[in-house]
Amino acid sequence: MAIAVTTTEIRDLLNRPRGLNENTISEYITVRTHEVNKVSRDSYYVATASAAVTDNLKNNAVKMLVCTDCLAVLIDTVPSYYPEKEAGPHDRRFRFQLEEFRKRAENALRDISEAVGSAYAEYQSTTRIIP
Repeated sequence: MAIAVTTTEIRDLLNRPRGLNENTISEYITVRTHEVNKVSRDSYYVATASAAVTDNLKNNAVKMLVCTDCLAVLIDTVPSYYPEKEAGPHDRRFRFQLEEFRKRAENALRDISEAVGSAYAEYQSTTRIIP
């Protein structure tokens, strides 16, 4: 499984903000990749091939998680990279983006986790109906 999230993709998702260090993004990608691989369900546990986790789903989860981490860093460092007059609007924008990316990250993790795609099949028999 090759997760191919790049720092450029993260910068593009965040609209290329000032003050975001390349090494910070790379480190968060590494950390979050391990986390996503740990919580994602494996293909041999799923009932059908359509329920298997794809690399694309994992990439999206990593991107959303890394964006939340980077936005948290940006919120903490706004005063050092933006003049006082510009700091307020940028801080509000980053906080709004953080909440949105947090929601997306939760949904992405839910999509790849074991709880959502466990090996569960629905069927009916002549003796009883199983929901």
